[in-house]
Amino acid sequence: MELDALRASADRLAWRGVASDGWQVAQIHRGPEGWESTSLPAEWEDLLVAVMEQTRHPVLAAVVMDSDGAQLIGFSPKAGRWGGWLELDSIIGHIIPGAWPYFYEDENGEMQPDEGEDYQRRRRAAEQQMHAVGPPAPLAAPLAVQWATEAGFTSSIAAVQAALDGREVFVEDLFFRLLETLGLPEFADAES
Repeated sequence: MELDALRASADRLAWRGVASDGWQVAQIHRGPEGWESTSLPAEWEDLLVAVMEQTRHPVLAAVVMDSDGAQLIGFSPKAGRWGGWLELDSIIGHIIPGAWPYFYEDENGEMQPDEGEDYQRRRRAAEQQMHAVGPPAPLAAPLAVQWATEAGFTSSIAAVQAALDGREVFVEDLFFRLLETLGLPEFADAES
């Protein structure tokens, strides 16, 4: 099925996979207009709603940042929007620069992070802002399972939470592990 909402991003399609039951996954480099939105939730979430409305099936996106972490955004016709994070601690400073520690040069000339009280305060404030958009794994897992159930798949909250809390060198691998944990079938390369 050609998805009208994704037509504008067709020239940025890096990879597409199709499962035996018709589910599709696509990797779009630099995403649709507004993908780098600093406002959360991002303005381009309307694109996901349009795909959901055209297919009448749940949709899930991972906004991957430098393969270090990802924002998860899912929509389903009945449950609506859910969100979460993969490896948020690795990307929080990409989104809210004040969440990174400041560095100083120690007596040996080596750079050291200042992780004192000021940093901890800034970090907590950034995490609260991020968790208002996509909750941490213990709260996101039941929402993800509800999404999977509506999509016709079976998964367990504990397994999904473990995937959401997981670590990988490349967050894309963690995203595919999450898809598998949610019950989606394996995806094979498809012609773009």
